[in-house]
Amino acid sequence: MDSLKTIEGKVRSVLQENEDARNDDMVLYLALCNLYLEDAGNMPLAQILTNHKELGLPGFESVGRTRRKLQERHPELLGNVRRQRIRAAGEKAYRKYAKT
Repeated sequence: MDSLKTIEGKVRSVLQENEDARNDDMVLYLALCNLYLEDAGNMPLAQILTNHKELGLPGFESVGRTRRKLQERHPELLGNVRRQRIRAAGEKAYRKYAKT
């Protein structure tokens, strides 16, 4: 649970400082990896994805869930209106898919 609180604080910090990260989980994850591990942006993606635990990096899904939770609680951390519409449409489509 403590690690989730740590992730939440770091995700919130990135969302507050980086508007692009509000709109794109990949940008958010890269910025977060760079907070945890200096120069992570220069590492091969395969190395980050296969060794994220050993590198002390949070899981990608945990970051995405944390972003959604923070944006639900703090509307000022939402992405731009276009991105909000795209996410809403995607959520609607997923709900329809999940019901079948």
